[in-house]
Amino acid sequence: MANETEPSAAAAEQRLRGLIRRGPGLSVLTGGQTGVDTYAALAALRVGLPLHLVFPAGYRQEDGPLTAARRPRLAGAAMHELGSASFRYRTWTCVYLADVVVLLDPAGGSGCQETARAARALGRPLLMPGPGQLSAAQTADWLASTGARVLMVAGCRASVLASKGKGRGLRTDLAAIMSGARQQHDRLLGGSREPGLGGRVGPR
Repeated sequence: MANETEPSAAAAEQRLRGLIRRGPGLSVLTGGQTGVDTYAALAALRVGLPLHLVFPAGYRQEDGPLTAARRPRLAGAAMHELGSASFRYRTWTCVYLADVVVLLDPAGGSGCQETARAARALGRPLLMPGPGQLSAAQTADWLASTGARVLMVAGCRASVLASKGKGRGLRTDLAAIMSGARQQHDRLLGGSREPGLGGRVGPR
């Protein structure tokens, strides 16, 4: 949530917070950006996690509105459009909506710095693992220890990753994170873990 919001915007954020928490288990939240946000969304969908994408007004991404070509692979996600076109406002709103934040920042993006700043200001537990540092089991244990119901995953946009040559391995890392998130989702539902969704990620 941004430092200064109109009363109507604050009310909309509260309604969205309630909506995201309506379902049982654990939900995943991303900011709808290219790069890590999109990779995280796809990883969450692959393991069957409830997924929410929160966009600035106009479903804005770094290269313009979310294209029709990109929408089909995000089928199954709940998409939410904010009233402001500001990326910074979107970032703070996402952190406000979340219980915990996992931030993947291999390229030192300015947006990642803003996410970390928001998490600290709003008191959200924040993990910033390096490449290959966070296993599925570690993710599940951390989520259980925090009691999280909404996990925000954020990181560098695609252009920043490309400019620094830092995209390699991110999909593997996000697969591990979402596998751990699925384990915690199943725990919250009181069910057993699905075969093949747990365990550590091997060397890359």
